[in-house]
Amino acid sequence: MMRQKCFLWVLLGLLGIFLGCADSEEKREPQPYIPASPSIPSPDSTDVTPSVDSVETVIPLLTRFVFRCDENPYQLQEDVVCDIIDDSVVVCRIPNIVENKLLVPDIQFEGESLLIDGVQYHEGKYDFQRPVKLTVSSGDMMKDYMVYVHSFTGIPIVWIETEQRKEILSKDEYLNASFKLEEGQITRGVGDIVYDSVKIKGRGNTSWEFDKKPYRLKFDREISLFGEPKDRSWVLLANYNDKTMLRNQISFFLGKISKLDWTPRAHFVELMLNGKYNGTYLLCEKIKVSEDRVDIGDDGLLMEVDGYAKNEKDSRYFSLAHFWHEVNIKAPQVEYGDDTYNYAKELMTEAENTLFSDHFTDEKEGWRKYLDEDSFVDWYLINEIVKNGDAEGWSSIYLNCRRGEKIKMGPIWDFDQAFGNCDYAEETRTPEGFWNWHMPWIAQLYKDPYFVKLLKERFNFFYGQKEAIFREINDNAQYLRYAVVENENRWHTLYTYNWRNANIWGSYDNEVQFMKQWLNARLEWMKGIYDKM
Repeated sequence: MMRQKCFLWVLLGLLGIFLGCADSEEKREPQPYIPASPSIPSPDSTDVTPSVDSVETVIPLLTRFVFRCDENPYQLQEDVVCDIIDDSVVVCRIPNIVENKLLVPDIQFEGESLLIDGVQYHEGKYDFQRPVKLTVSSGDMMKDYMVYVHSFTGIPIVWIETEQRKEILSKDEYLNASFKLEEGQITRGVGDIVYDSVKIKGRGNTSWEFDKKPYRLKFDREISLFGEPKDRSWVLLANYNDKTMLRNQISFFLGKISKLDWTPRAHFVELMLNGKYNGTYLLCEKIKVSEDRVDIGDDGLLMEVDGYAKNEKDSRYFSLAHFWHEVNIKAPQVEYGDDTYNYAKELMTEAENTLFSDHFTDEKEGWRKYLDEDSFVDWYLINEIVKNGDAEGWSSIYLNCRRGEKIKMGPIWDFDQAFGNCDYAEETRTPEGFWNWHMPWIAQLYKDPYFVKLLKERFNFFYGQKEAIFREINDNAQYLRYAVVENENRWHTLYTYNWRNANIWGSYDNEVQFMKQWLNARLEWMKGIYDKM
C-alpha cells in the first residue's frame, strides 16, 4: 500500500513539471540570433585592465631646480629658484659671493631616472663650479639639460690681497700681493681657479686721478688668464668715466675684425681688493712686444705719440714737424743718441718728409714706400668710426715696425672718450663730422685718391658688420646686467658727471641706448660722405 502511494506522488510530480514547462514555452517569443562581439568599455568605466601595449611612456621632463637655504646654510642667504630655459638649459644665480659651489640641489622631474654628469642622482652635495649635465630618462627616451650656477654678478671674480693689505698709492712702486681668479661659467676656462703671486701698482694718466683706480699686474712667471697666451704683464682697466663700461671692449671688437696684426684681448671681472668689492673691471693684455702681442722681432720698434711723454721719467722721445706731440719709444729700451734711438728718429723723419713731399702719391717713392697701407687705413677708420677723442693726436697713438720693414699703425688703445662720450668740443660729441682726420698725417693722406679709395672699400667692410657690432654691444650689456648694479652701488657714477662726460642719461639702459643710437647715426653719416667721394 505504501509503495502505491509513493508511485502516485512521483507520477503527479512529473505531470506538474511537464505541464509547467509547456506553459512556459507557450509564453516565450522567439529571439533572433546575435553573434558574440568584443566588449567595449564605456568612457566612464574605471574597471579596465589595459594591455601592455596601451601604456604610454611618460615624456622625460625637468620641472623644478632649486637650491634651498636650509640645505645650504653656509653658502646661501635665501632660496635660489633656477630658471629652466628652452627646456634645455638651467641657469641659477646666487646673489652673494660663495667660497665654493658644493651645493645640495632640490630637483623635481617627470620620468624614471635622473643622472648628474652620468651618475645616478641621489640626495647630497654636488660641485657646480663647472657646468653640470643633467639627464632625465623615461623608457627609451632621454632629455639633457646643462646647469650653470653663477654667483654674485655672474662674471669672473678676481681677488687681490696686498701684503699687510697695504693701499696701492703709487704708479711707480709695485706691492707684493696674492692673486686668485675664479673664471665664470661662460668664459674660456670655464670654472677654472687660478692662484698665483703678483705685483701690483697703479697705472694710467688722467684715469689714475679718478676715484676708481686702474692697475697694472706683473706676475713672477708667464701665466695664462682666460685661456689667452701666457705672459707676465696684464692690466685692470677701470672704465670709470664710461658709464656703459663697453666702449673699450666694443672698440677692441672692431680691432679683432680688422686687418690690424694684434688687438688686446680683454675680459670683464669683478675685483675684490683687500677683502672689499672694488667694482667691475676689464682684465686686459698689456701692450708690449712679444710673439703673441706686438710681434716685431728682437730689434723692431714700438712707439707712441704721447702728450704725457715729457712728464714720464722713463720716456725717450723725439719730435716731428707734423705731430702735435712727442713720439715716445716704448720698446726696446733706448737712451738718447744710441743706435736704436737714432734709427727710430731717422726712419720716422724720412717717412714724414716723404708724406709731405710733392711726390707723396707716387706708388714706389711716395708714402707707400714707408707706411703700411692696411694698418693705416683700418687704424684710422676704427678711431674715426667711434670718434675717439684722444686719437686726433694727443695720446695712445701706437706705431710699430720690424727693422727694415714698413711702419704700421697699432695696436689700438684707450676708448673711454669715444662714442660721443667726450666734451672736448662740439665736434667730439655729435655723430656728424670728421675728427681724427685733423691729425696732420691723416689729413695729408686724404689728399691721395688712392688712400681715399682704400678708405671707402674698408669702410664698406665695417659698415657691413653693423649687425655683428650691435649684437656685440647687446650681448655685453646683457652679460653685465647684474655687474652694473653692484658697480653703481660702489661708485655711484650713472647719475653723476665724471670728467669728460658729454651727456648724463641716468640709467644704464639709457646709456647703452644712447651709445647704440650715436653709433648708428655715425655709421650712416660716414657712409653718406664716403659714397659721395
